[in-house]
Amino acid sequence: MNYERQIKMFKHLIPIGERDSKDLIDYLKNKFDLVEIDFSELPSYKRNMLSENAKYYVGNVKLNVEIKDMSFRLFKIIENEKSIEYVDPREAEYGNFLFFILEEKTKYMYTNSGKLLIEMTYVSGVSEESYLEEDDVFKDLLSKLMFDYIDFNKFLYKKILHKKINR
Repeated sequence: MNYERQIKMFKHLIPIGERDSKDLIDYLKNKFDLVEIDFSELPSYKRNMLSENAKYYVGNVKLNVEIKDMSFRLFKIIENEKSIEYVDPREAEYGNFLFFILEEKTKYMYTNSGKLLIEMTYVSGVSEESYLEEDDVFKDLLSKLMFDYIDFNKFLYKKILHKKINR
């Protein structure tokens, strides 16, 4: 799907106005049963990989947050009726549970659920400047909406249209 088609199909769905990390964590806590795990419990290679990813994440281009200043939050999402639609055995990385990691300053997100990553990126929103300029942060969300539409059988798209996402 080319860029012009993505713009036509999805731009009007993109929420203008960014939510901060606290709002994203509150959204997650209201949506799922979860347990917070200390980020230091991850193996060092995984922490290093996530830190490097967050450093070069499109949302950090303007912020330029250094790794030493980053603060990660790790959540284990309990698998039950609230979370089952987000579980994809092909994406399971650490057994049969979902996890979500958020770097609080850059809002870099990592999870073993493509559906959850797309939804949380959508909930995060974009700034008006990003929306009007169609910058890389905007394009990141636009492409995630396209992948949802194509790869996940319109999982989030349907929720947006039926107003089932309370951002």
